[in-house]
Amino acid sequence: MAELESTFSWSFSRHLTFQECPRKYWFNYYGAWGGWEHDAPAEARELYLLKKISNLHMLAGDVVHRAIAGVLNAFRRGEKADPEETVAWCKAEMQRAFSESKQELWRENPKGFTRLHEHHYGPKPDLPFLQKIAKKIGTCVRAFFKSRPFALIRETDPQKWLSVETLDTFDFEGTEVFAVPDFACPIGDDVVVFDWKTGWPSKTHRSQVILYGLYGVKKWGVARETLLAAPIYLLKGGDFSDRRITEEDAERVSGLMRDSIAKMRDRLQDPQGNVAVRESFQPYPGRVCRSCPFRSVCPEAL
Repeated sequence: MAELESTFSWSFSRHLTFQECPRKYWFNYYGAWGGWEHDAPAEARELYLLKKISNLHMLAGDVVHRAIAGVLNAFRRGEKADPEETVAWCKAEMQRAFSESKQELWRENPKGFTRLHEHHYGPKPDLPFLQKIAKKIGTCVRAFFKSRPFALIRETDPQKWLSVETLDTFDFEGTEVFAVPDFACPIGDDVVVFDWKTGWPSKTHRSQVILYGLYGVKKWGVARETLLAAPIYLLKGGDFSDRRITEEDAERVSGLMRDSIAKMRDRLQDPQGNVAVRESFQPYPGRVCRSCPFRSVCPEAL
């Protein structure tokens, strides 16, 4: 197997991490690089282990996304999924992951087993908090089954679907950009791009879905004028507004990407070799430190 090479790339999650704290960005994308190797330097190994830390809200979102993908793939095979059975599957996945973290199985395989922030840093989750997470999962899954997007999807031809949680890349002005559209398919003369959200609305969500639309123009060969892009807020019932990606939308998100890429590259010691030194990525200490997986190795963390 060829050795993995650290090359510069961009994604919306990478952009958000850089905005939140440049030091966290360095830990995640540079300091932890190669930490999965058994003979990796001690710092890289430790940072890689910390990088794999999740939390219960993030875990719940991941489980709901996997459940929805499973429901859609079952529909594609001509099978029906039951809402309550899907909720039960989600809760079983949460319990399995919680148990893995508590038993520290990640020590043997950090990529294969869950490691929770609540177990590493605390506070230990109490029963009311765990019940809140379980209620959130149930609300999101049931909302998906009752939602207008799912009703529209059921009227489409699965053979024409364009994406179900498909990780891919496209070129943006010479930079590899990652995109993971939750779902996309033609509906009538349009192409819809849905992005399931298990949290509350954020001003960044619209930009993220527009990015997936720009990916669609490049990879699916669809016209920008035919694209509808919508974040689907499952905690709010799962409806959406039929909003097209305008030329202004495309220019704004392209500008965001261009500016973000330039700022990231400007911090590199060697842009051509994608070499970054820790000192060039000063931290933004504050409330974000509480949820940062790297706070135990960051002297400036609050």
